[in-house]
Amino acid sequence: MFFQCVTKQKTDQTSQKLNLLILSGRNNHEWEKTTPLLVKMYKESGRFETQVTASPDTFSYEGFSQFDAVVSNWTAWPEHDYRWSEETEQGFVKYIENGGGFVLFHAASATFYDWQAFREMVGTTWDDRTVHGKIAPHRIVIKDRIHPITKGVSNFWITDELWVNAGVHAELNVLAESYSDPSNKGRGKKEPVVHWNSKGKGRIFHNILGHNERAIKNTGWKTLMLRGTEWAATGEVSIPVPPELMDKKHEKRDVFSWRETDTTLAMLNHNEILWQFNFNTIKGKPFFHPVKINNSTLTWLSPGDHPWHLGIWHSWKFINGVNYWEYDRTEGVVPFDFLGVTEVRNIGFERRADYSCRIYLDIYYHEKGGPDLIREERMIKVSAPDEKGRFFIDYKMNLAALAESVELHRTPLPHEENGKSWGGYAGLSVRFNQDLFEPSFINSDGTSDMNHGKSMPWKYYGLRDIKGNQVGVAIFTHPENLNYPEPWFMTNAEDHPFYYFSPAPIFNRPYTMKRADALELNYRMRFYTGEIDHALLKEDYNRYLNGRN
Repeated sequence: MFFQCVTKQKTDQTSQKLNLLILSGRNNHEWEKTTPLLVKMYKESGRFETQVTASPDTFSYEGFSQFDAVVSNWTAWPEHDYRWSEETEQGFVKYIENGGGFVLFHAASATFYDWQAFREMVGTTWDDRTVHGKIAPHRIVIKDRIHPITKGVSNFWITDELWVNAGVHAELNVLAESYSDPSNKGRGKKEPVVHWNSKGKGRIFHNILGHNERAIKNTGWKTLMLRGTEWAATGEVSIPVPPELMDKKHEKRDVFSWRETDTTLAMLNHNEILWQFNFNTIKGKPFFHPVKINNSTLTWLSPGDHPWHLGIWHSWKFINGVNYWEYDRTEGVVPFDFLGVTEVRNIGFERRADYSCRIYLDIYYHEKGGPDLIREERMIKVSAPDEKGRFFIDYKMNLAALAESVELHRTPLPHEENGKSWGGYAGLSVRFNQDLFEPSFINSDGTSDMNHGKSMPWKYYGLRDIKGNQVGVAIFTHPENLNYPEPWFMTNAEDHPFYYFSPAPIFNRPYTMKRADALELNYRMRFYTGEIDHALLKEDYNRYLNGRN
């Protein structure tokens, strides 16, 4: 990953990609995790090429000048008197004065306490009076809505560590700020979190946010970093603002349309995806992603902790002892090599004038290279969106055993042989987007605890979206389902984040089918915006049971 010397030539103004040098290898934060995420972020934008060095003190002006911008995830803290060599320091200042860009975030400014030129360039640093509270959701308020970096970007929420009383060493050109009180109800002191500066012909972009992996995966953080880096390198911004962060009023009239490819069907509103169904992809199973409510993305596709989590999807864990949930991650194996294959052989769509839809699938389950064990006929109904863009998804799954004996199994529970604390999962699942926060629950029995493993006819999982609005999903189960009311597999880890829930019919015990045995499962997944209560959810559940929308 790291290099000591480079030969790349600085990008000219007409080149498509900008060359970045990322400083890493030393930090009092987890640079081993965050630097690879930076590289991935810049690469996926399509605008940058990156090189990483663990030895910034070996560079001279000639080395720096080969890059359009330098991005720092490096700090010498707590060595306050640490300095680069005179040649490196003078070369770096000269690089910026001659038009180079400099981008730094979070702890990267907590260094060079005796290098005044550095402190003046970066504007704010961690000083003796600086403190921070616990990592918590903070509302980031865009202060400068004219600057190219923040133009068109809305206020957003991020779960991060906020610096309070940072040392100020230059006049700040503040782009965004937040309150020191994370409740953000007007209490506390306004703190600058994103600002810019200039020196000679060069531009400096400073983002004080970005404490850990979760923070730098936030869509708002990534948007500001990408646009800030492009601005530092060129003085202009061409990287678009993602739809969920666009600072615009809701369109008064919906304009829906369909978009279909050989592997997707999507329903659009004003050319932005409301939901997308994906099939016959390298991910191995059909799934919905993205799914949006009020322009907020609810789903997460292939997060790093569980890359086989596919937004909204259905999967068994083991069939006759073979894993159908995960793919083989053995080193050297082709990515997405499933030992247990969930194969879609036929698919059909019935698109209706009101923009509801029915999806028909023939799915066969078999071991890689082996005979078919189960045939499933699946019908998915996606309702027409209402006046607020809300909708529901109905699943009807009819399974038939094609082998003499077919066992549907899951990871054992803690009290069972080889049991695990995470045992029990298998079935219809939702993995929520990393931008969401503050999980809450409403259960069919009127309680509001997560109640992992408890059997219930329905559950609601609520969260706040990146703009602070309440969104959520309820899953209603049918009384004729296996082991009704089904147990629920639930997680709400906020540090990852890991927000997931699933009705799991085989949570407590495996289920065996004999040849020609049939199994039918039915669910409704309804999406909500705004504050809701138990009475509304109960009413909607009864509507589902009575066959109504």
